[in-house]
Amino acid sequence: MLVFGSLTIGLLCAVLLITGLIPYLFNISMAEFVSMDLSKPAVFSAVIASQVIGTIILFFMPGIIFGYLSDPNPFYFIGFKQPVPKSFYLIAVVVIVTSFPMVAWLSDMNHNVHLPKNMQGLEKFIRDSETQINERISSFLKMKSPVDLVKMLFFLAVFPAIAEEVFFRGVLQRLMILLTKRPWVGIVITGIIFSALHGQYLGFLPRLVLGILLGALYWYSGSLWPGIIAHFFNNATQVILVYYNPHIEEKNVNFSVLLITASTLLVIALTWWMVKISNTRFAEVYDTDDFHIGPRDQYIA
Repeated sequence: MLVFGSLTIGLLCAVLLITGLIPYLFNISMAEFVSMDLSKPAVFSAVIASQVIGTIILFFMPGIIFGYLSDPNPFYFIGFKQPVPKSFYLIAVVVIVTSFPMVAWLSDMNHNVHLPKNMQGLEKFIRDSETQINERISSFLKMKSPVDLVKMLFFLAVFPAIAEEVFFRGVLQRLMILLTKRPWVGIVITGIIFSALHGQYLGFLPRLVLGILLGALYWYSGSLWPGIIAHFFNNATQVILVYYNPHIEEKNVNFSVLLITASTLLVIALTWWMVKISNTRFAEVYDTDDFHIGPRDQYIA
């Protein structure tokens, strides 16, 4: 954990340094870059470049470097291998699709949570920050052509899905499970960190549930690919919906209680099915780590 943390902090410093150079590369002022006036093409390109570079350096590279430091076969170590069984590819898509009503309800509930009266200043700051983030995302999602759609799919779905799964599931969750000796404890802790680091606290609960589902897909399949597919499908669905219906963000999607209940029960059932068909064993996953491995029953979540 110390090694991984040091790598992350070091690469964060590199991101900050590179970000400071980006305005000069796109021939804009630092003030324009910081203001993020995305109506200006040069500013838009600079912001896109900074986000992509930041995602790769801050999330993808620490995981890959940690893999190289940990195992002769780093990509296999992180999880770039076939899931067992291969039905996890299908499960990944189905579990994300069936979770949409439940996640929408959690999002609505999260937005309606209010802090105590003596913390109203903090709540105002959180809500104002959330509004600013949503306005920037809306600016990114003003797509006028299929080319814009493809660009946004790469920017908001492909890069985050791969880089974040490498960082959070491929390494961080692995370390958390090793530290706690309990898979589900490690999955939930990683999900909390995953949601918190996105900095959108009015969406904390739905993103936490997404993080837990992605963590379960990784652990029980033994592969990063189902989680990457699910992560991509979740993000890509939202981008495509906005492309075909630009005003969908302004609408409140209300699902019936029956649909929300069915969604929740299906997600629970699919998670149970993951456990049933999984070949993952704690002792096998950590058999190359330098500590004593006891009977598998000690580590059942």
